[in-house]
Order: sequence, then C-alpha cells, then structure tokens
Amino acid sequence: MPSAQRTSRSGRAWALIAAAACLLAALVAIADPGNADSAPLRVVVLGQTAETPPASCPGKIVNNVEITPCRVEGHVTGFQAIAGGVAKPYEAPYEGKIVAWSITLAKPSTTESATTTNEVGFFNEFLGQPAEARIGVLRPVEGSKPPQYTLVRQSPLEVLNPYFGTTPIFALDHPLTVLKGQVVALTIPTWAPMFAFNVAADNTWRGSRLPEHCASKEDIQGGHPQQGVGKVKTYGCYYSNARLLYTATLVKKP
Repeated sequence: MPSAQRTSRSGRAWALIAAAACLLAALVAIADPGNADSAPLRVVVLGQTAETPPASCPGKIVNNVEITPCRVEGHVTGFQAIAGGVAKPYEAPYEGKIVAWSITLAKPSTTESATTTNEVGFFNEFLGQPAEARIGVLRPVEGSKPPQYTLVRQSPLEVLNPYFGTTPIFALDHPLTVLKGQVVALTIPTWAPMFAFNVAADNTWRGSRLPEHCASKEDIQGGHPQQGVGKVKTYGCYYSNARLLYTATLVKKP
C-alpha cells in the first residue's frame, strides 16, 4: 500500500483543523460556559475505514501476459455506497465544514520493459493529462430512480502527478459547507490512480454515468464528471468489488 507522506499542504490541513477546533471550542465556551468541557469538538473523516486496500498500480506482465492489472478511474464523479462493509461512508452525519481531503495514489509505471508497460503514457493518451481530481458536495434529488444528485459546491482542482505513490492531504483555503445527508464525492476530469480493484464484495460505488453505459471503453472515455455547480446528474452505474481511495475531513458546526 502506498505510504502516507506529509506535503506542505498536509501541514496546512492539520493547522486548519486545529484552528477550527480551537474556534469551535471557544464558541461552545461562550455559548454555554458550564457545559464547555462536556461538549467536545466533533470531527469525522468521511471514507475512513479500519483498513485501506492498496491502489492497483503498477501492473505486472509475465511472458506478455498481464498477471497483475493496473486499473484507474477517469472522466467520472463517484462515491462509495459501501466501503469495507460500512454503508454510506461519505454521507455527512451532521452539518459542518469540509476542511481538507486526501487521496491514496498508486505509482503507475512510466517505462516499457519485460514486466511493465508505460501506464502513465497510456492513461494520458486515453483519458487526458495531467492526472487531476477534486471533491464535490452532492445533494440527493429526492425520489429519483436511478439516483440523481445536484452539485452544490466543489473544491479547486489538484494536479496529482507529483504525489504518485503517496497519500497527500489537501487543505481547503475556503472550507466547503456540507449539510446533513449530503454526500462528498470524488471528481476525476482526466484520470487518477486511486482505484482498488478486485477487493471484497463489501466495497461498492456509484458513478456519474447513465445506466447501460457503465463499463465499455467508449463509456469510460466518453464520460463526463459532474463539475457544474447547481447542475443535476444521474448516477446510474453501480460497481462492486472496487474502492475509490479518498477521504474528507468534516468539522461539525457548533
């Protein structure tokens, strides 16, 4: 599994979380001094589970046969419906602010050899470059089948290539408000190697593709992630035995 690595932004992320914690604690003390000690800060990391499966790249080839596949995702917005047996892991349990997010990235191969291919070159050509991602806050459209979601806000795009093989944390200069029941999704305009493939069946996710257009080369290449704030998109594809490897840190509104 890729090892976690602190970046300059990771320090800012935790500094921001600490600042938010101090601010919320102060507000609690002002609002109700007698109960300040009994009302601790509420922080949850959406998408965090007891174990994180490794991202699937690089692949391995033996005698021109793919033994270990390298799989990524691209041209899609998605979120886990179940992660490691945990249902709705990206649904906000309360109103608050997303102050940071992280993504676990594999390190795809960049060379052609007897056991590897130029995976980065292939995905650049197939899905565009550079590798990039952002998070978005989705509001479910009540009663929609297949489910639809409205994008209510999103983070800036981050270029991922410098962080391949690590788990960077991106602080948000402008934290994202999220309401109870809204979902924090991962948007991938090009491609991102943060995909755990062939994992347990208790890992399923929804993608912003139309039903019957979920799996072919044309479906993937022709897909469009949800990036228009205020726009509605159908999440008609439901995938099993796979995991999108990202988290979002939510601080509860006092």
